[in-house]
Amino acid sequence: MKNAICIIDINENFTCTCGNTSIGEGFFPCDRNGNYTDPSYDWTGFYKCRSCEQIIKTMKEYINLVDTAKLIGVTPASLYKIVNHDDLEKRLEPINRTTHRGDGGFRFRLSDVQRYIEKYVKKDLTSAETAQRIGRSVTFVHKLIRDGRLPSYEDEYRGKRTYFIKPKDLEQYIDDNPDTGKVPTIYDKRLRLFLFQPFINDDKLARVFELKRVNNRKVEAVIITEDGEQLSYEAAIEQGWKPQKTIAEKKPINGYGYALFEFPPTKRIDSIVYSVIETLFEHAGPSNMRIVRSEEKIIVEVRKCVLKGIMPATHPDLIKELGVFMQSGKVIPKYDGTVIDTGLLPIQAFLTEEEKQDLIAQANVHNMSLQEWVEYRLTEDLPHKRRRD
Repeated sequence: MKNAICIIDINENFTCTCGNTSIGEGFFPCDRNGNYTDPSYDWTGFYKCRSCEQIIKTMKEYINLVDTAKLIGVTPASLYKIVNHDDLEKRLEPINRTTHRGDGGFRFRLSDVQRYIEKYVKKDLTSAETAQRIGRSVTFVHKLIRDGRLPSYEDEYRGKRTYFIKPKDLEQYIDDNPDTGKVPTIYDKRLRLFLFQPFINDDKLARVFELKRVNNRKVEAVIITEDGEQLSYEAAIEQGWKPQKTIAEKKPINGYGYALFEFPPTKRIDSIVYSVIETLFEHAGPSNMRIVRSEEKIIVEVRKCVLKGIMPATHPDLIKELGVFMQSGKVIPKYDGTVIDTGLLPIQAFLTEEEKQDLIAQANVHNMSLQEWVEYRLTEDLPHKRRRD
């Protein structure tokens, strides 16, 4: 049976060539052979006239606001902004701008919508999509753009100015930076791995020297043996290496600031440096520590905590080393352990709103929080100013 053409007006009423309408005998959805079907996702848009039984393929010339928004990939609220855009060239003009209230909403020509999509709908990646692909934050992507490390261009999208990155430029960046998306970490809960964690295999010793998070469920660990061999975590386990020590998670400790330790980097797997850091992990917990490494030093920051059972009578060498490596804070032996104290005391100041906003602006310029900036300004000229690395 030959398909007939169906005329659809802006109120979406059907009129068949035989004169039947939607409010007359009506129509029902069917497949291309005229068999009744549910109008599901894979339905191809055929109807059968209940009057003349012609099979009709709808050729819809006008679509409503909701359907238009879906086609463009925006919300109805964003589509309203496009309809009323200040730049006439970037508007999507409805056919019933002056009568849309009485018509039950805006209507658009399908051909106009398709032209708009070709001209204005994005073809490249937004900064948010780029961040998702490399497993980093949008802020990180914006920094790459500002630093000139990731080519981009700026254009209007969904009613606001947005950065776009061409897929080929992103692929080139990933090729040039294979560790993109891998964030250094000091602990993984799932595998119970921590930085500088000791591993044993018979009488041999190794340590975790690199720990990078790939995503929420995956980390990459590099384990170095006392012979200098580098192994992935998976390869080490396969060869029979096992953790000599694991740590339990600790709740975040309330309180401001950190005690700061500075250790020299060493390739000796059995160095006292790593034994001291192990102790801090064990008693403070990874959620209360920060570690920054460079070729010259290992900086470890620790919240105020108690090393229970670590006393001068039982661990004199360890307590001595804690004092040697500490750069700010206090090591205070107690009857049941040793306190790692930040040595920080609070002060109070009263400012006008204008003065406070001025300090916030200064802090932003130096990429600091207000607290960090005030501390910096207060301690900079003191004779015993705090180390800030």
